[in-house]
Amino acid sequence: MSERIPREGDQRTVKRTGRLLAKESGLRASIGGEEHPYVRCVIADLNDPKRHFDCRVLDEQDLPVAIGELITLEVIRAITDRRSGQVRFDCRWVR
Repeated sequence: MSERIPREGDQRTVKRTGRLLAKESGLRASIGGEEHPYVRCVIADLNDPKRHFDCRVLDEQDLPVAIGELITLEVIRAITDRRSGQVRFDCRWVR
């Protein structure tokens, strides 16, 4: 089942809540020609812990969330690697 990611200006949002399994802080990426700091993290879905999400939390240097704690992220866009079929999510941290 696929989820519709909202377009800019759309009031509906997709959020992911789960346990933080891994995080890598202090990363940088060029997105749309602009440099952005981000944290790469993997979360286990709250309702189905075997389901993991690979996320980039944009515009954050680090997250004050410890491994094993709950975290909620708002999905900005989903990116699919065509070769591997893996889906990655660009997100914002919901404080």
